[in-house]
Amino acid sequence: MLQRRIASVILGGALLIGLAGVAGSAGTAFAGVSAPTTTSAPAHTGAQVAKAQAHAWLKGHRKSIRKAAIAISATTIGISPLALVVELKSGKSIAQVATAHLVDPQLVVDALTAAAQVKVAHAVTAGKLSQSKADAINSGLPGRIAQVVDHVF
Repeated sequence: MLQRRIASVILGGALLIGLAGVAGSAGTAFAGVSAPTTTSAPAHTGAQVAKAQAHAWLKGHRKSIRKAAIAISATTIGISPLALVVELKSGKSIAQVATAHLVDPQLVVDALTAAAQVKVAHAVTAGKLSQSKADAINSGLPGRIAQVVDHVF
């Protein structure tokens, strides 16, 4: 249970915040993902619909995001994903684990950021995201991912 929470926060939270923030100011974030609608509810603003779409996307991809974030972080630190999870469960942040293994935490942030930027680029290539929205998402990723890496679970 804790492993799920840890991994979901690592990259999923950073992506969701980035996608929701950008989508809220620029329209829908993902084409092809429909927002939930009801006939009795008042009309939703574009920001509310975009946030709902980003949330639906994250919910559908949460498991793969968790696995990838743990794997990338562990590989960058030079330990197994299981060893990273054990250390996170003991109350350490990813940055503390990296430092304990003589790895600069910024390397982990850079690796996670690069992986997220590749995913954003694939969304642009697939036509699911505009280049301007991708640029806005990519500009916010390093800061948000750094917060997650420094967070103690």
